[in-house]
Amino acid sequence: MESLLTKEELLSSVKGTQIGSAGCLFNDVQTDSRNVSSEKPCMFVPLVGEFQNGHKYIPSVLTEEKKASVILLNEAEYKNDSDFYEKLAAENPEVCFVRVENTLHALQNAAEAYVAKKCQNMILVSITGSSGKTTTKEMMVSVAKAHFGDIGVAYTYGNLNSETGLPLSVFKIRGDEKIGIFEMGMNRVGEIGEISKVLKSRFGIITNIGTAHIGILGSRENIAREKRKSFLYIPSDGAAIVGADDDFADFCTEGVCGKVVKFGRNVPVAESGVRFVEDKGLFGTDFELDGLSVHLPLSGNYNYLNALSVIACAKEIGIPSSDIKKGLESVASLSGRMEVCEAKLFSGKKITLIKDCYNANLDSMMKVIDFCGELKNVGKKIFVLADMKELGVESEKSHEAIGRRISEVRPELVYLVGPEMKAAEKLAWKGEGKISVKWFNESNDKNFNTIADDINLLAGDNDVILLKGSHSMQLEKLVPLLCGTEGEAC
Repeated sequence: MESLLTKEELLSSVKGTQIGSAGCLFNDVQTDSRNVSSEKPCMFVPLVGEFQNGHKYIPSVLTEEKKASVILLNEAEYKNDSDFYEKLAAENPEVCFVRVENTLHALQNAAEAYVAKKCQNMILVSITGSSGKTTTKEMMVSVAKAHFGDIGVAYTYGNLNSETGLPLSVFKIRGDEKIGIFEMGMNRVGEIGEISKVLKSRFGIITNIGTAHIGILGSRENIAREKRKSFLYIPSDGAAIVGADDDFADFCTEGVCGKVVKFGRNVPVAESGVRFVEDKGLFGTDFELDGLSVHLPLSGNYNYLNALSVIACAKEIGIPSSDIKKGLESVASLSGRMEVCEAKLFSGKKITLIKDCYNANLDSMMKVIDFCGELKNVGKKIFVLADMKELGVESEKSHEAIGRRISEVRPELVYLVGPEMKAAEKLAWKGEGKISVKWFNESNDKNFNTIADDINLLAGDNDVILLKGSHSMQLEKLVPLLCGTEGEAC
């Protein structure tokens, strides 16, 4: 059995010092002790966070049920209790203990070494942006699978796209894949730069520069400054793909060594190969790609734009239009992200349910509200909107903007959930026409039951119900209260 990294490769990459002289064999890497298993040799990387110190779980991964084979530990932790760790190493002579300056950086550096070792012949693609990056990643994966086959594609494992998630994702690469497609998320300054160094992608997409995490970074320019770090390692034979209508497109591509490619509705057909045909509302978008008719099943103009970024990237990679068509037409909605389905309420009324409960920021909230506002030949539009999190000092202003947009779109029924949505409620009342707006301070079972009962009483056939909010607001709990298990198929 071959180790992901040899002892020499590991010690060199993490600049570590071994305790004892055990060998080094690991085929799995985990930062959560609960995921360590004796079924395969595992390197456990204990992380130190604001509220948790993973080092306290080291004894638990040395049990017979877990039996980690390699353990990293912070130098400061070792110095604070060197006798304890020396004793652990002596009692577990078959385990390779490695002291490092910082376990997070060691995880990233080890992953960087693994990518350099295993991915020399792979096409590496990074995807980031304020919104749409996960859906774009799924589209890109679907297109890549249509061309390279299922086993030829490596991609972000689950939702592992962060400072720790991306390294854990790349350790899943076998090395015989043709292409790797990885999503890059961000929750702090410097994070994109760190994980870009791990991956060193040849092709990169920035979906957009919006306001997600503006509470952390302070401005869209600061967000763009971070996101453009995903292009730092693109080589001369690679490409950086950005939105033609994004006001930070040129800023994001300053100094890029590779080709700069722009996507968007206004990019000429001669350049993009794409000709828009029809927005089919809830049923996706029709367009032509190099003369081929393509139906994108995902709803919304923003998903069409995400598809345009994928097309631009796929063409640069050399994927033929027929495979791009096949991949885009077979892509499905991700759980919690703009899922559209026909459902029957407990009242017996047949409605269209739109679930978008995985995440929410000002950009994504505005886009889905606008999408619903533009729907034709439907009944009442019923919105259940919950707080957008992580907006910091921008929160009140952003929620006020939602209230103004509600007053412009004029849905018949609006339910606002969460303390931040109070700011939206104040402005949602000021639009022309009759809008029924109800605000609930908390996302709890009592309020969800009240909302569900109200909708079941007032909704009619052909109505559209939108559920949109940050994941922590748990709007998905409304689905079984509205239409039982039928809505879960959405």
